[in-house]
Amino acid sequence: MSHTPLPLFASFAGDLVPEPLRLLPPERQGRIYADVPHRYFASTHDLQAYVGTLRQLGVNVLLLMPHFLPSFSEYVVKDYEQPCQLFGSWEKFAAFMQFVEAQGLDRMIDIPFNHADWQAEHLHREWFVEHATHGKEAGADDVDADGNRIRVNWGAFILDNANPELISYWLEKVIYPHVGHYHINAIRIDAAWGLDPNGLARLVQETKARYPHVWFLAENLGMDKLINLARSGIAAGAERYFHNMYWYSGGRAIPSDIYRFRKQSGGKPTCAIFASHDTLMPAMKALAMVQADRLGALSDKALHRQVIERDGLTSLTQLSADERARVVRLMELEFVLAAFLSTDLMFVAGAERGLLAKVDVLTSGPEHFAKGIDSDLPATMAGVLQMKAADPLFCTEGVVLPFGEWGRGKTGCRGYVRTSGQRHLVAAVNTDATKPAFFRLPKRVRQAKRLFEMTPAGRRGPLPTTLGPELALGPGQAAILFTQEE
Repeated sequence: MSHTPLPLFASFAGDLVPEPLRLLPPERQGRIYADVPHRYFASTHDLQAYVGTLRQLGVNVLLLMPHFLPSFSEYVVKDYEQPCQLFGSWEKFAAFMQFVEAQGLDRMIDIPFNHADWQAEHLHREWFVEHATHGKEAGADDVDADGNRIRVNWGAFILDNANPELISYWLEKVIYPHVGHYHINAIRIDAAWGLDPNGLARLVQETKARYPHVWFLAENLGMDKLINLARSGIAAGAERYFHNMYWYSGGRAIPSDIYRFRKQSGGKPTCAIFASHDTLMPAMKALAMVQADRLGALSDKALHRQVIERDGLTSLTQLSADERARVVRLMELEFVLAAFLSTDLMFVAGAERGLLAKVDVLTSGPEHFAKGIDSDLPATMAGVLQMKAADPLFCTEGVVLPFGEWGRGKTGCRGYVRTSGQRHLVAAVNTDATKPAFFRLPKRVRQAKRLFEMTPAGRRGPLPTTLGPELALGPGQAAILFTQEE
């Protein structure tokens, strides 16, 4: 990339003056989640200050990682009736959530219903699966840094959520106090794909019967098909789900699977993941593209091992100014693609600061969060989220067809076409830092009577009808094109 990089967004509108952005009412906008590991913060004061930063970025949902008293991990709970050390008491936790509510954000907690410490307080032994033979350890299939498919155990033991007494415990001792007294209005169901369907349905339905304003996000991420992981949550009546395009390495989409989910769920909102505590940080993926000859072919886990452990690179401050700028621009491009993919969007705390190391739920702390950098990325994210909130098309589901260079180590033009009802959206970026790249407009987009482009300055259009079938993006540029209803 040159010393004077091109503007992030290309323009095909010539001298057309942009119309200022007009934001949709909040209830028509998508949910923008910040996945926040509380271990990153030394005090609730620090966490409150960060909430202010999130609000400026455009976040409207604070998703707090499990805040219960942990065993050795937040996802291996020792006591669901006591808060973690950061909060210390439920009164302090409630005061923090009341502060978040005053900032205009939804308050979502993450509850591991599926598994817990074998010695967890208040959980009866018969509430564990195979309790008579020392229980069954919880875990899931994964892939290691060498590409081998392996079983990863989580250090917790599986709970029997078919047991009605356990479901009653979750409702009476965990969910109801949080909603009724601690200012919670949303719940992420950790590993919802592994919960007993009847138990999950009772959790959702009885909570909503008592507190109709509460909404549920059912985690449906893993190595199985999206629809298989989501079925029990759909049956239970959960309102929102994850989209799996960015869950898989390299951003590979499974269009038919996403389409099946959309049909079977009735078009319920999904959430694209720019980054979460389970996935590689965007800065690491961008670094792999900048240093493609050395890192481009590595899997996510192999990449993390090489950069963090073997190279000792733990912060973007260790890069040259030129490489750092290239990494930031690539993160900006990826954020554009992620933001317009689905109704909702998620990023993990620290992604906006260019953190390299993946969140470690066992060890990540304030010293790791402090390794972030100052850059233009947060301002770009805020601008893109303003764009996303300016048209209903950008906050809805659709049929997604990817195009271009999505493979590991590949640079050039990539993006997708999303069709929602009678409207079409084209999101395209050029990840090459040195030369232009081209993308082809689908026939249904070229033939639209009114085609517009969206930039942080506003909407421009209709675009000239003389646009060719192929459009060029300069090095490191993005474009968002969309049609109006006929």
